[in-house]
Amino acid sequence: MTIDIRERVLNSMEELAYRKGLIAATMDELAAAAGISKRTLYRYFDSKEKVIEGVVHRLTGRIERDVDAVVDSDLPPPEKLRRIVALIYENIRFIDAIAFQELQKHYPHIWAYIDKFRAARIGRFKKILEEGIQSGYFKAVNPQLTITALLAAVRAIINPDFITRHALSLDDAFKELFNLFFNGISRK
Repeated sequence: MTIDIRERVLNSMEELAYRKGLIAATMDELAAAAGISKRTLYRYFDSKEKVIEGVVHRLTGRIERDVDAVVDSDLPPPEKLRRIVALIYENIRFIDAIAFQELQKHYPHIWAYIDKFRAARIGRFKKILEEGIQSGYFKAVNPQLTITALLAAVRAIINPDFITRHALSLDDAFKELFNLFFNGISRK
């Protein structure tokens, strides 16, 4: 029963975050959305911060599992990259630029976890890049340099300050960055 309630709370938080924003959602709204009392909610999560941590950890676990499955598949390298970018985007679409900024400001340890996770997962792109170079799909670029540049670009662009300063949506920033990356390495 514990898992069911925890999952309902995390699912409800994702839905509320998509509609209202991650930080704007209240524990009262979360309890109502999950169909439980506030007392029950606090039995499972002693603070909103713990709920947000739960959402982030579940999200990163899902992304890690899905990315690993794509990397280990027999798909051609360009399709692997497209699928990975699509699945990452699909999993983070409920987090807007303001929520990213609020996470960075109010929950710096959660933001640090996200940044560390991004760096570790982007490293998986190196394997795909090397496969693509060997099979002729991608230009003969230096894989380590390319991945390091991509990570630096992700940290600079998929970043709350950059997105809000340049009036971008997370969606636009994400799509443009990876479009630039694909066009830079692809043989046409």
